[in-house]
Amino acid sequence: MTIITRKWLECCLSGKLILSVQIAVVFCVLSAVRCQVMAGETDFLKTIGRETYPHAHAVVVKEEETMIFREDGSHRVFDEVFLKVLDDKGLRENAVQTFSINRSYSDLELRYLAVIKEDGTCIQVDIDANSREDTASRYSRMNIYNSLQRDLKVFVPGLEVGDTIHYRLFRNVFKPVMENRIYGVVSAQHTIPVRLYRFSLKGPEHVRIKWLVKDEIPESVRYRETVSGGERVMAWEFSNVPEIVPEPYMPPVDRLVMRLLFSSIDSWEAVSRWYYGLVEPRLKPTGEITAKVRELVSGLDADMEKIAAIFYFVAREIRYMGITAESGRPGFEPHDVGLTFSRRHGVCRDKAALLVSMLREAGFRADPVLMRMRTRLDEEIPVPYFNHAVTRVLLGGGRVLYLDPTSETSRQFLPDYERDCSCLVASSGGDSLAVTPVQPPEENLVTIAVRSHLKPNRSLLGTIRVRCTGFADTVMRSAMMRKGRRERRDAIRRFFRARRPGIELADIHWSDPADRSKPFSFRCEFRLPEAVLPGCGHVCFLVPVSSMKHMGVLDGLIDRAGMVERRYPLRLDYTFVTRLTESIRFPEKNVHPNLSCATTGHHAIGCSKVSRKAGDHRAVQMPDGAEDAIACDRMRLDTDLFSWKTCFRLEGGSELVIKRELTVRKTEIPAEEYHQVKTIQSDQRLGILIPVIMEDR
Repeated sequence: MTIITRKWLECCLSGKLILSVQIAVVFCVLSAVRCQVMAGETDFLKTIGRETYPHAHAVVVKEEETMIFREDGSHRVFDEVFLKVLDDKGLRENAVQTFSINRSYSDLELRYLAVIKEDGTCIQVDIDANSREDTASRYSRMNIYNSLQRDLKVFVPGLEVGDTIHYRLFRNVFKPVMENRIYGVVSAQHTIPVRLYRFSLKGPEHVRIKWLVKDEIPESVRYRETVSGGERVMAWEFSNVPEIVPEPYMPPVDRLVMRLLFSSIDSWEAVSRWYYGLVEPRLKPTGEITAKVRELVSGLDADMEKIAAIFYFVAREIRYMGITAESGRPGFEPHDVGLTFSRRHGVCRDKAALLVSMLREAGFRADPVLMRMRTRLDEEIPVPYFNHAVTRVLLGGGRVLYLDPTSETSRQFLPDYERDCSCLVASSGGDSLAVTPVQPPEENLVTIAVRSHLKPNRSLLGTIRVRCTGFADTVMRSAMMRKGRRERRDAIRRFFRARRPGIELADIHWSDPADRSKPFSFRCEFRLPEAVLPGCGHVCFLVPVSSMKHMGVLDGLIDRAGMVERRYPLRLDYTFVTRLTESIRFPEKNVHPNLSCATTGHHAIGCSKVSRKAGDHRAVQMPDGAEDAIACDRMRLDTDLFSWKTCFRLEGGSELVIKRELTVRKTEIPAEEYHQVKTIQSDQRLGILIPVIMEDR
């Protein structure tokens, strides 16, 4: 299977099958011999070029893939590919072909590799001399070592623009992850065009296969089925499939491309029962586990206190590290919880299983959960393509709590990047595919309180206090725990200077990032020199601290809206609320705010001109009448996706209170609603001007 045919991974939690054409640079000795091509065999390659594909870097000109399966789920795959390179980028991306193998489940043999020149000359590549097999490095970066997860990298010598890579691949899957079942997701569309791709599925006639072409491109798919001699052949032909053009911060490409799903699994409930049978025998607690649970919950009455005590023990005291050595279903099957507890380390499935066992010992209804990280599976056809494991607890009143103990620094039970993801609970009766709930934005709250006073010398002096909860707490806490005291102080300075250039901080304090009993917070004193910009006459313009861009920890996500319009959804990943309140006191004499100016766009009208330096700000207008009135910014927005507002209140004539609040309610913004993000982005880039009367002293 190539990048076009099986990009959707048949993977275990430590990784299973990955097979793709990747960008890589490998320098090795070139070795090639001439090969023979029969006359007319590759004439179709001459029709592919810049004239037919003016914007493509490479083209899958032709691919024939056949999967032959047995009743026990084992299968053989034969794949032949012609991939033509059209420009330098295509050359860089295909100079090294990478094929991944999990030798716990399969063997792979690259039987033939050649380069076909534009004139039809064929140069066969010496595969042994130009290939190398390594342990897959991507898992070591996740602190997991699996000597059986391998990458075969093959350098294609002499490859030039206009050449075609031709290879034949054989894979033998001798042990499926889910026995006695055949299943798969085949990508028929990718970031390069596909001229012709044929996929065939062959097996016993009595094995019933459910299938679906998802996000089908009209007039690009043909299907036929034949039965002969007790064998059923299901064949799909995909032709003239256009490339998908990726956009920044879009959902995973695999969720958007045209794809073929097939499975002999009856339902998601069947997958749930299968995983229950795999995990349940591993959950029996030892005497040491029972004693530890009693110790952790001793003296605690509230359920959430008990859950938190057990959760933080597994998260902090059981290190995230894995050496895959399971004999049954590596990547899915956890070790016995007693072994994980005694070793004090394990990967996600080990830690999740231990957490389940300990919570059950404490009297809670807990179960292991399979998860598809950062995306959702197609509900229509069941396939066990999960890559993570967590824990679920059922509480009173029908409440459901998901917990992931792999993060050693987070206060959150479930990080926000694991929300809105497909999940499946292991259950003896079978459970249906679900989605982890999106965090209410108020749970990811950053509050900023600024108290200041304006000095006659046009500077602002005051204090700033910041308090973080939810994922904002996780971000700040994890960043601070990796730093020394001086680095932490510098990090807080950078936090504010990036948002309000020129601000000077002193007397900086922060809470202990290792203390998870309370939200992370920090505070400081500040001075903002030249906070008042010149205007005309007695009227000048104050730029308050609250004028800063990206007030909170997660607000910078709005900068992902870098395109004028989008074709695909925009992933913001997190819901959150940032709430800033600034109180500014003015001197009793000589200086006072004048908030009755009319405004339009970036400029103030009716009181004075705004200096050129203030051209990226807008002035404030209060209602006519008088003090203690409230005005909200004209750009306020309130929809089911966002809420954004700025309000002003003048108290007693000498104190101005500014309140700004941004709420993001969805983790994914549909393309048709993208303009709302652009509105907020534009509004955030405009600062606030407070017209101020500066009388002669």
